[in-house]
Amino acid sequence: MTGAQDRNRLIDFLATYGPVAASDSLCDENVRQAERDYGIASISTEAPRLNDIESELSGVGRNVILTGTAGDGKTFHIRRYLQDHYPDALSSWPGLEGVLKIARSDGRELRVIRDLSEISDSEKLAELQSFAGALLGENTDALYLVAANDGQLLKYFRDAVHVGGPEATGYQNLHECLTEMLRSEREADDTLSLRLMNLSRTWSSETVDAIFDAVLDHPDWDGACTGCAGTTGENPCPIRLNRSLLMPSDSMPSLFRSRLRESLRLAAANDQHVPIRQLLTLVVNIILGDSKNADRPLLDCATAKRRAASNDYGSTNPYNNAMGRNLRDDRRRANRVFGIFEVLGIGFETNNLIDAMLVQREPKTLYDELFDQEPTYGTRLFDPLRRDYLGGGGGDSAIKNFRRGLEAQRRRAFFLLPDHPDVEAATPWRLTIFHHGGEYLRLLNALNGSASRDVTDPFTRQLVRGLNRALTGMMATDDNHLWLSGTIGKTDDPSGRVATVDAVDRTSSTNLSVKLSKDSVTRRPALGVAVPKMWGQSKMPQLDLRPLLFEYLMRVANGSLPASFSRQCHQEIRHYALVAIAAIRSMHSDDEPGPEVVRMLSLGAQGEVQASRIEI
Repeated sequence: MTGAQDRNRLIDFLATYGPVAASDSLCDENVRQAERDYGIASISTEAPRLNDIESELSGVGRNVILTGTAGDGKTFHIRRYLQDHYPDALSSWPGLEGVLKIARSDGRELRVIRDLSEISDSEKLAELQSFAGALLGENTDALYLVAANDGQLLKYFRDAVHVGGPEATGYQNLHECLTEMLRSEREADDTLSLRLMNLSRTWSSETVDAIFDAVLDHPDWDGACTGCAGTTGENPCPIRLNRSLLMPSDSMPSLFRSRLRESLRLAAANDQHVPIRQLLTLVVNIILGDSKNADRPLLDCATAKRRAASNDYGSTNPYNNAMGRNLRDDRRRANRVFGIFEVLGIGFETNNLIDAMLVQREPKTLYDELFDQEPTYGTRLFDPLRRDYLGGGGGDSAIKNFRRGLEAQRRRAFFLLPDHPDVEAATPWRLTIFHHGGEYLRLLNALNGSASRDVTDPFTRQLVRGLNRALTGMMATDDNHLWLSGTIGKTDDPSGRVATVDAVDRTSSTNLSVKLSKDSVTRRPALGVAVPKMWGQSKMPQLDLRPLLFEYLMRVANGSLPASFSRQCHQEIRHYALVAIAAIRSMHSDDEPGPEVVRMLSLGAQGEVQASRIEI
């Protein structure tokens, strides 16, 4: 494989997208140079917001600002727009002054700023009046297409306010309006001629799949790899093998890839956004990762041949590579995508059923389900370690190697075992800190699909039971009524068995009820108290169900002690109860005054919550 004819230049090109210090192809401005250096077509996907940009800049048009974190594709979107509409302008983009000026057919000027941070302070000041006027609809001679992260954008107008002058008030209003738009994730405002597109805020499985497909289906996989000895024989090329594990087999989608996508979606719901740049790093590291030498953590063709010849697939394990285990700690921490999988605890979280299956091969159905799949990273790696460990003759070295092998097999089990929603102990999410991660994703799917109440009601029941147990400190079984209980007076007890409002019925149509819905801003599940339409449009607070809070409530509903699991979650629930109680009481503020009624809560024989009313 060392000869030029046996070396696939695509492998070297992909390495520039990997988690190494020399990775510069991830910056859009360097992609063209990398193409020329390697003679390889770049990893390119559709720009998901390109149609929106084209729609806004056509006709009368509104200004467009693209925000997001580094690597979200802001520059890529601008280049694609210019490529489609003003290809001649690409040769002079971004312009010496950082502002590219293009004459439009309608007589106006399109002013394109690739990166607001690249413009000098004096140039920013010179551009300020025109830019602000365009956003406010006062300057109709220019239209802007601008890329800037949130902090840069707000600092631009904040600095303008500090400069002072007659326009300072207008700049202050712009700053406040943009701040509110970013906070509430609104793309438009009636007072501005603007479409503000935050590329960090939209989860899309289509985008994730497009990134994977762009790497896995790159045309240059064929060619140099054709006829290579590593594509045949008993010991497969680890690069080709790792790639195949992410691709469909026998018309069935890759479970590995599906579980990666699910994990990224769960992270997005937990406000852990992964930029496109990091998605590229992830898929490249899975395919090329090599833990043999931390100074050279990626395979090339020659190294792949050596690993295959020595049967050293432990160094190229793609399930470890997904966690960044082939990297030094500092390099792994520098790539947030690996932190997501590390936070999940994959490999380190134990599970009695799955651990017993790995060690004892029982239950056999579960063992076969996992190990009947690709054997190179399964039985070939783990069976020798298991034999040495169970034989007891290998000493401390055998124990250490077995533990590492067991961690790797747990990771493989997480990525390859199908979800078992009806067999809770066998679900792969039990191998993470989010035991109910699969349920959270099913709830998201149900709410995204506007599922009927019958579909979401089982989730509502468990959440209500978890809330009742967390708020009262009692092992209540009640999942039909939400008791917003608390304490009276000063106490160190975080739970309370006193309610100052009636219980909220889970399904009432004539009174307050419990509602599980999708929040339009966070796009997460939210639990709240619904008010009948006949009562008007009273605004009620909602409990934002981030994955961690959902996990807390589900575990408490299933028997975990509230305070021992997460004090932060417990305090968040207490705060929600307080604001919900205040909102409910305010709805009855116009009622005739009468004695205050409190309800002392206790448990009945079947675990149901009982209330004894006391008038004060």
